[in-house]
Amino acid sequence: MKDGLSRTQKFYNTNYRLPNYVSYGTNKVPISQFQQILASAGLKIKTSLMSIVGKISDRPVYITSDNINNKATDNARINSIVNGLRSIGINAYNMGLGPNTHITALQSNKVPNNALVVDIYGGADAGLIYEMGSSWYKSIKGSKAVFTVFWPPSKVITGLSYLVRAHDDNYDPASFKGLAHPDQYMKNLGYDYLYSGSISSIVDAIKSQATQ
Repeated sequence: MKDGLSRTQKFYNTNYRLPNYVSYGTNKVPISQFQQILASAGLKIKTSLMSIVGKISDRPVYITSDNINNKATDNARINSIVNGLRSIGINAYNMGLGPNTHITALQSNKVPNNALVVDIYGGADAGLIYEMGSSWYKSIKGSKAVFTVFWPPSKVITGLSYLVRAHDDNYDPASFKGLAHPDQYMKNLGYDYLYSGSISSIVDAIKSQATQ
């Protein structure tokens, strides 16, 4: 029982959700049944740190994502991040999927001015990065903070001398060919970003952004 509890707790701490079952050799015990077994022995899986740490940030987090894998996988990724943030006392929300949700979140009256908007991309788009420096983008962003997550197999922009225009960029003028030093461009504008395929690393990075 204690071994199962230890493995389940480790799984939750890594994935910010409970497993579907706990295995013992070839036997698979459904998680709901395993929780009942634990309860009968006065044991419990710690699925929230809220009661311990309290709310650690008044800056709410709103997460958007481009279409990366498929709807189910992409939504599950957002929800895992949301659950991870909520478990450490940060109010976080799934703002949906799609190529324009990063703009929808900034323009939504549901998103307060002190919010942190997190945009997840499966590719580094020169046009979208360039857009972040435009007066129009800055006007809709206002005092909100924006943090960008590049999810593999996105191109790594750190140290990249030139990011060519995306093949599906049908919104920039023909004269736009790409962006030089995209990492420095973002940093000079005050935007931070992370390249990672780890949910726990992303949660930690967003926590840092939301509490600074």
